[in-house]
Amino acid sequence: MISYKKIFHGFIWFLFLSFLVLYFSQANGYYEDLNNKKATLTEEKIKQFEKDVKDGKEIKVENYVVNMKKDYGNAVSNFGLYTSKTFAKYFQKGLNKIFGGVDKVVSDK
Repeated sequence: MISYKKIFHGFIWFLFLSFLVLYFSQANGYYEDLNNKKATLTEEKIKQFEKDVKDGKEIKVENYVVNMKKDYGNAVSNFGLYTSKTFAKYFQKGLNKIFGGVDKVVSDK
């Protein structure tokens, strides 16, 4: 049987190891490197914008906004989304029929 003392010690070790991982990633500059890459991309887009203004080209915001959003969709997630939407549609239809029948019974009396 697992005692509460073992669970508590395991939780403390988990917190300690999580702290160490975060501390060393910060010490090695992982997050600073990510932010510098974003800043570099932004500086490149600013230079491109200034060049396009000088050249008299048509200015569109979409050309200069850095989109860091990634699409993590794949066949499995698409199938899961399709399945859940289909289930929700038929579940809603079933509940509407059930409560519609209950409504008829209650309003007839």
